[in-house]
Amino acid sequence: MKKRIIIFGGSGFLGTNLSKKLALLNYEVIVIDINNKNIQFLNNIKFIKMDLTRINIEENFNFKKSDIFINLASRQYHNKIPYLRRQEWFDDLNFNTSKNIMKLALKYNVSGFIFFSTDMVYGLPSDKNFNELDLTNPIGEYGKSKLKAEKSLIKLANNNLPLTIFRPRLISGSGRLGIFKKLFNHIHNNKVVPLIGNGNNCYQMVSVDDCSSAVMLAIEKNIPNEIFNLGSKEKISVKNLIKNLIIYANSNSSILPINAQLIKRILYLCDFIGLSMMYKEQYSIADKNIYLDISKANNILNWYPKYDDQLMINNAFDYWKNSI
Repeated sequence: MKKRIIIFGGSGFLGTNLSKKLALLNYEVIVIDINNKNIQFLNNIKFIKMDLTRINIEENFNFKKSDIFINLASRQYHNKIPYLRRQEWFDDLNFNTSKNIMKLALKYNVSGFIFFSTDMVYGLPSDKNFNELDLTNPIGEYGKSKLKAEKSLIKLANNNLPLTIFRPRLISGSGRLGIFKKLFNHIHNNKVVPLIGNGNNCYQMVSVDDCSSAVMLAIEKNIPNEIFNLGSKEKISVKNLIKNLIIYANSNSSILPINAQLIKRILYLCDFIGLSMMYKEQYSIADKNIYLDISKANNILNWYPKYDDQLMINNAFDYWKNSI
């Protein structure tokens, strides 16, 4: 049996994919989360039920020095988000719990720590692809909570504990719904699909399988003390992405571009009065070219994404269609 992997927040989309892949490679996997509804239990996958926002670092756990911690615990925009004290709500799990998990890692002197952050730490896109050295300037509560977590983990680890941080674009693939639910429903029912802007911008995603591969490569390379962007390689415009999906779904839907400034004002007002359809971090970049430079992951981890955006969204649509 290889090293034991402890996945905090491992019952979500990425965690279930990753735990299965690690188990099939003969790692012993322990998933710690509040529920286990999505986990595929194999002989070497165990589950511990725990509300991670209430984790007690003084409690005695059966962790080993050879363990590797992976923190996927996160509140995101597909969760039910409170209208008031939103930053505090995101920080509770994304920042405070991440800090406590790192303190546990240091207490037990584990062999490495992997943290999944987000590309939203960068903020609004510029004219070039974001790389890991670019300034961070998140514009919403989710990105701010993740950036606070990054800074806290780096400070606590202090180069004494190997720490790899991943900043993925929107993680997609079979099993991913979230913001795609409305899009898939419109296409399935031959409805008009509204676009924020003309759709000529490129909106990068990253496959859940490719994210899992990045984790496994980081483990193989003994958890480099680095931050890595994760995203797809091939660029495609939002308009062409959805056009191709409409054809793939054999739908009669059409695309309706909407003035970006107008719809953003409407979405802002809806959020202001508590009727949120999209959040600032989502709609602010919907008409922008947003792409991550993944050359660092290429060079250090030898990580190259296998899935393009079109295949990811087609697979996600198939999953949604089979589940309705």
